[in-house]
Amino acid sequence: MSSSNVGQVLPASAFSYAVSLRVRHPTKDLGVLTDKLRLEPAFTWTAGEPRRSQSGSPLGGNHRDSYWSAMLPAQMTGPASMPLELFFSQQLVQLARHREFFAKLQSDGGQVSLLVELAPTANASLTFSSASARKLAELDIEVEFQFVGD
Repeated sequence: MSSSNVGQVLPASAFSYAVSLRVRHPTKDLGVLTDKLRLEPAFTWTAGEPRRSQSGSPLGGNHRDSYWSAMLPAQMTGPASMPLELFFSQQLVQLARHREFFAKLQSDGGQVSLLVELAPTANASLTFSSASARKLAELDIEVEFQFVGD
């Protein structure tokens, strides 16, 4: 670790990041999210379907619930990346347009979350504004942070 970074607070752009929207529901087919949000899922399955590996091989058993996950658009990594707080704020504005849809899913037992994968620079600091926290609370969206190595 370079001694020039010790104790230094770095801007959120010091992070390489990826953010995925993840939705679970006990019974509903979540394929509607693809058209509604105009996002292509990285993973999707419906409750009751046979479980399969990423290569398509049968794993045995069936999925207990439905799942849909997609990367949020307009992400960049490295020095040209948009600061994570700004990206997050913009994406919450987009997601808020679907507030009623998410609320219905959640009232039926569904869960909506964001997975934020971070590859931070040493001693970097990350702060989310109270405005972003309020938007997350209003949408009842949980956030999971996963710190990944280079």
